[in-house]
Amino acid sequence: MFDFITDLDEYFGKEYAGYDKLSVLPGYKMPMMQATKTDEFGRTVSYTLPPDTMALSKQENKAQLLAALKERMVDKTFSFSFSILSFFGRVKQFFSKYGFAKNLKKMMAKYGLRDEDVLAQIDVAPEIWKGIKKGAFLPTKNLIFTLGLTAQMSYEDTNALLNLCDYFFDYTIVKDVVIAYLLSRKIYNPAMVQAALDEYKVANLFFKQ
Repeated sequence: MFDFITDLDEYFGKEYAGYDKLSVLPGYKMPMMQATKTDEFGRTVSYTLPPDTMALSKQENKAQLLAALKERMVDKTFSFSFSILSFFGRVKQFFSKYGFAKNLKKMMAKYGLRDEDVLAQIDVAPEIWKGIKKGAFLPTKNLIFTLGLTAQMSYEDTNALLNLCDYFFDYTIVKDVVIAYLLSRKIYNPAMVQAALDEYKVANLFFKQ
């Protein structure tokens, strides 16, 4: 196992917010979510602790719980369909500063990425990629994740592309946490990326085999 997997496990334990899935694991101890404090007038008041009180990293047996969670992991984020934009949606792509197609071209220029580079590394039909570049289609979240990793984009730039399509990093989803880790730690080596994806059973990305 790559040494960085241990760091990934620690990051996952802190950041994963799928508390509904954590709380049903055998051995998970539900923390107290209510606490009390004395206010400025000497009164005892109760308050609700933040949701991350339930984080895996705060459990005594976190290693065992993570192992049990990994056994249950199945990537259900399957989406290979691309949204076709309406006429007005296409107009927005060209005239709005928030249009995905316009910003994608800027991002590709920033990273020195050519169309042939994308098609060589990402399993997307040339006509679909052309449609995305022209503003006829919106990419899937999985495609943006794949682009971020293959183009060695920063977490911030990848997140910016996601937001343009009304996507976001959802830390209740295993895949999103793993991709966020790889991007934020600047781990782009294909073997290391694949090791992380395999460890957390992340699938349905667009990497060419």
